[in-house]
Amino acid sequence: MTEEKLEFTKRLLVLGNIGVLAWVFLSAFAIIFYNQIYGWLYLILEAIFIYLILRRIGCGSCYQCKACTAGFGRIAGAFFGKGFVKKASVGKRLGLIIFVYFFLLPFPSAVLLFSISQSFLFLKVLVLLLLWAVAAYSLTTWYKRSTVQRKL
Repeated sequence: MTEEKLEFTKRLLVLGNIGVLAWVFLSAFAIIFYNQIYGWLYLILEAIFIYLILRRIGCGSCYQCKACTAGFGRIAGAFFGKGFVKKASVGKRLGLIIFVYFFLLPFPSAVLLFSISQSFLFLKVLVLLLLWAVAAYSLTTWYKRSTVQRKL
């Protein structure tokens, strides 16, 4: 009985982790517009949760992957991977991934919208649009392509 091993391309590994890091910074920047202290605390806590806790939970051992990525491949795969890489990267951690999505998109969006209602800045709108764009791209990786595209 042979199991399929995870293989993370360098492109997914590098761009996926840069995307998650950018997403963390954008969400922290959204909170910083409301309150600087809360924003910096949010950045530290979110980075610890994703890059220490979620990475360690995702990486149990190297026997599941073709090459050891120390959990960084699983982070990129969970947020920006497709197909088998997405399914195997998330595994039984779907609840944690949804929890992280909440703190990367709805929570900072709500705080930023509240901040925009208090004082309007085009920079706030730009951060909000970039936050939504990264989240939209990440969320599209959860949906399978239509059967029409597979037949072509």
